[in-house]
Amino acid sequence: MDFTTLAEPPFSAADVLDWYRLRWQVELVFKRFKSLAQLGHMPKYDDDGAKAWLYGKLFVALLVEKLIHHARTIFPWGYDVRAPPPQRGVTSSSC
Repeated sequence: MDFTTLAEPPFSAADVLDWYRLRWQVELVFKRFKSLAQLGHMPKYDDDGAKAWLYGKLFVALLVEKLIHHARTIFPWGYDVRAPPPQRGVTSSSC
């Protein structure tokens, strides 16, 4: 049984569950950003300082996410994981 404040005709139960799953994924992204940027305590008390601090922390979190994404596609020796392995001295005419 699902509980929601949405009107029943435009959304089926499957649609509501899909939106809920998407919302949960967004929550997990923010939780990860909070962990990466250490957003537990805001040391600034004025609005401009708090905005600058938060934007800086979010920038760092996004940058770390991007670096992690690129690091997952490269072997430690610098080879691109997605690229096909190089063919050495093998041609179709030599077979």
